[in-house]
Amino acid sequence: MIAYLRGKLVKAAEDHVWIDCAGVAYEVNVHQRFLAQLPPHGTELTVYTYYQALENEVRLYGFLSTSEQSLFKKIITVSGFGAKAAMSILSVMNPPDFVRAVISGDEKRLTAVPGIGKKTAQRLVFELKDRLGTAGASISSDAVTAAGASSLAEDLLDALEALGYGRSEVFGTVAQVLAESGENASVENALRQVLKRMAR
Repeated sequence: MIAYLRGKLVKAAEDHVWIDCAGVAYEVNVHQRFLAQLPPHGTELTVYTYYQALENEVRLYGFLSTSEQSLFKKIITVSGFGAKAAMSILSVMNPPDFVRAVISGDEKRLTAVPGIGKKTAQRLVFELKDRLGTAGASISSDAVTAAGASSLAEDLLDALEALGYGRSEVFGTVAQVLAESGENASVENALRQVLKRMAR
C-alpha cells in the first residue's frame, strides 16, 4: 500500500493531480476541497493516499490529512458506498463535520451532500455511528486535531497576508512548517519559521 506521496505538484485537473516524486509522476484522484487548497505548480506537498486495485483498473485517491484518509476507509465499508461516493462526501464535508453529523444523527446535514438521499443518510448513521463514537474514536480525535491545524493555518495565512504576502505564494511553505512543527506549533513560532524560509 502507498500511504502517502511527497513531491512536486506538476498538474491539477478537474478531479485529479499529478505529483512528481523523484522524476515519477503519480496521478492521484482528489476531492474538490483538496483542489481548492492547492498551492502553485512546482510546490512540494504531501498527499496522503489510498491505493485501490479493481478488476480492470488501479487508482490512487489523495487526501489532505490522515484523518481524511482514515475516514475515507471507514465510509467505503458502508454497504452501497464506493470510492466515488466517499470522495463526494469529502468534497463538501471535512472530517469534524462528518463525524459530528453521523454521531448526532443529523440526516439533514448528510443529505446536503450531492447523491445522498434520506435512506442513504440513515444507512451511514446506522453503520458508522457506533464505530465513530467508540471503536472509531481515533477518527474523532484526528478530526479535532485536523480542525485545530486548519485554524492555525488560517491564522498564519492571515498574518502573512497582512505582511503583504499572497496566500498562493506562501501556502506551500506554511503547510511544510506546520507539518514539521506538529502539536507544538503556534502562530508566533510558525510565522517566524515561514518568514525565515521565505527570506532565503
